[in-house]
Amino acid sequence: MTQIIGKTLYVLGAGCSHHAGAPLLRDFLLSAKLLREGKKYLKYKEAFDNIFKWIDSLRGASYYVELDLDNLEHIFSLAEMLKQLGFEKGEEYFSDLRYVVMETLDRCQIQWTGKRLNPDDLYYQFVKLLNEINDQRQKIAGTHLTFEKDTIITLNYDVMLDYAMNFHSTGFEYCLTSEPPPDNHFRILKLHGSTNWASCRECDNQLQIIPANPIPPGHELSPSLEDHAKPIFFEMVTNVLPNTPCKKCGKEGTLEPVVIPPTWSKAVVGTPLTKVWETAVNETEKAFQIIVIGYSMPPTDTFFQYLLTLGLSLNANLHRVVVINKDSSDEFKQRYEKVFSRSLRDRGHLKFLGMTFEEFVKQIYMRNIGSQTGWKYE
Repeated sequence: MTQIIGKTLYVLGAGCSHHAGAPLLRDFLLSAKLLREGKKYLKYKEAFDNIFKWIDSLRGASYYVELDLDNLEHIFSLAEMLKQLGFEKGEEYFSDLRYVVMETLDRCQIQWTGKRLNPDDLYYQFVKLLNEINDQRQKIAGTHLTFEKDTIITLNYDVMLDYAMNFHSTGFEYCLTSEPPPDNHFRILKLHGSTNWASCRECDNQLQIIPANPIPPGHELSPSLEDHAKPIFFEMVTNVLPNTPCKKCGKEGTLEPVVIPPTWSKAVVGTPLTKVWETAVNETEKAFQIIVIGYSMPPTDTFFQYLLTLGLSLNANLHRVVVINKDSSDEFKQRYEKVFSRSLRDRGHLKFLGMTFEEFVKQIYMRNIGSQTGWKYE
């Protein structure tokens, strides 16, 4: 098999963090509702109550309009429209939805072994393989060929990957500024923001990166933790941010996550994410192959489809696109076939593998597809 020399662009969707406790987009509001009903304490309980009361008030409209009120994208889009049109409740609903999303994501879990906080095992294995594949590729490139490490685009807010990268001592950059990352660092492009990117509502400090660690700076693990292994919730928004002082004004309880909602407009302009999206376009231009994992390519996510269009319009070296998803239905495949060109499909360079993120990483697929140009897994 011919070894891959060019870089791979990995695109990680919600299916990559689902095993760790992050809901899929279609199940998000249901998970939030169950959390509200089953948890005695919610830090942002008022936001949960406000949102679900509003959603219930909208159900009468379903008699006249086909609208899925259990779909997070649709509810966020309604709130954003109210906000943009200047309706009194628009700003409130939009803000409350963000906190509902963030607190629901704080149910992602890692493991306390009695000695240390281990990252999610699947993401740890992903990072381990990523390093091995790139080390192999760098040896092949030698000193005669330009070498750049693979790039990861993630559509998720959680920090499961980030924590695994830190745990593995793997250097990475979020590319939030114009400074080029070091040659030995991976690029992790979080298109929707991250629960560890924060702004301060007191001093207008636009962006600060909080280390992806479930324990706030200066704090220790609860003494109630026993020596045997047990799961720990990665509570970045409800625990770490409130207990982390702002780097500028020094106050605690003022940090808020920097995220953009999954809506039709994706308000990127004027946010720190502008550079992230710009870098994503540039990385798409340079990709030898694109591996998309756990992403359903919903028709409503036109922004991501535009990003692919802009990047691939200048990419003369794209070898293939590989889609990893347990959904192997014709309807799912057709959504991808509408985005990628017929020539790519006709040449057999748009491939679908009906499997989970775990199967891709823990079996032979990631190692072989990430490093070899040949194809033998139908």
